[in-house]
Amino acid sequence: MADQTTPKWVNQELFNGLLEQNNKNFKAILTFVPTSAISKGENYLTIVLRIQIQMQLKNDSTEDVSFILKIPLVPDDQENDFHDMFDTELNMYDHLIPELEDLYAKNTSLSPRFKPLHFKFPGTPVKSDYILLEDLRNRGYRNADRIQGLEQFEVEAVLKKLAQWHAASAKRVVELGEYEQGIRESYFTTEHQKLLDEFNINFCMPFLECMQQYNLNPGQLVLISDYTSRLTDLNIEFGRNDSMELSVLNHGDFWCNNFMFKYKDGSEIEDVCFVDFQLPKFGTPAQDLLCLLMTSPKFSIKLNKFDHFIEYYHQQLVHHLGLLNYNRNAPTLAQLHTHLHRYSLWAFICAQRMLPIVLLPPDDDSNIGNMMGNSEEAIAFKRKMFLLPAYVDQIKVILPWLINRGYIR
Repeated sequence: MADQTTPKWVNQELFNGLLEQNNKNFKAILTFVPTSAISKGENYLTIVLRIQIQMQLKNDSTEDVSFILKIPLVPDDQENDFHDMFDTELNMYDHLIPELEDLYAKNTSLSPRFKPLHFKFPGTPVKSDYILLEDLRNRGYRNADRIQGLEQFEVEAVLKKLAQWHAASAKRVVELGEYEQGIRESYFTTEHQKLLDEFNINFCMPFLECMQQYNLNPGQLVLISDYTSRLTDLNIEFGRNDSMELSVLNHGDFWCNNFMFKYKDGSEIEDVCFVDFQLPKFGTPAQDLLCLLMTSPKFSIKLNKFDHFIEYYHQQLVHHLGLLNYNRNAPTLAQLHTHLHRYSLWAFICAQRMLPIVLLPPDDDSNIGNMMGNSEEAIAFKRKMFLLPAYVDQIKVILPWLINRGYIR
């Protein structure tokens, strides 16, 4: 029986052609069960379905397969405001990520894989944007608990894979030329100023109200209030790339729901696989680093191990740039810290806007309208996030830490 969010076009006949194309022994589909792959509050832009199929093979044996299908969070007859994001993600799966993986095959003995297998339906084009992927659970991958946060060994495994990705993305520019304009600029441009203004106002008004509960001193309150008034200009400045500094292809939304772990045992990671490539941005590696470190580690290590995590990433980045014969200067550790200070806007943005999403338990009110809007319902939802006890416990420590490091200035 189909899940209530499953559109009618997602049906057995559609997958019949896919299975015929990809399995020469395929005979028929015996059972076809689409269900929600994630719970409410885990995704704001798309519907993510798990398609579980039992198929009969030509020798009459059976085999179970499953896929992950991502589709727009709008009814079939309505316009999809996020069409460009699906196009961007398809380009990542079809072209850019294979290029990064090929660079390792050409230059090293390593063969890192950064994405799940990607499929397309054969025959008649589907009248909807979609991303169809293998179900990584079948290969032993799983998400970490976002509310509990990552242990140190998990953060280090992610940082190693991120350094591999960043190194290959820098080498790609040397080998194949610049990324296209949309990836170099993303939404950090004057053309998006109105959207940035609205988003910043809609977030900062309830945040500044709730900030009175964070036990900050008067000087800190004034500094943060002034800082939030400049966020649009800071966003546009953040998006500019400096040709004299190392730039990389950022995942762009790099928190713990967007990568999956394959564990060897309870304290060792065999592999990390990235998912959700809708917001890539060529620019400062601070974007992915600060997003990860502000949102995903356990709070007990988030700030105490911050410098250790930066040093670990730097060691891995330099190592993999060397393996790939990158012929431009890699940053020193001191230069990387200077770089993080220059682009520290992203530490505040992720602590203010992404961390409350990470810590919020599944909630029926978690939707894109409440996240981006300014209705009474949307403002109430943001207040609920900003006053969530788990968030208050963290943000009242993180904000002074950001100020003391000169990250809010």
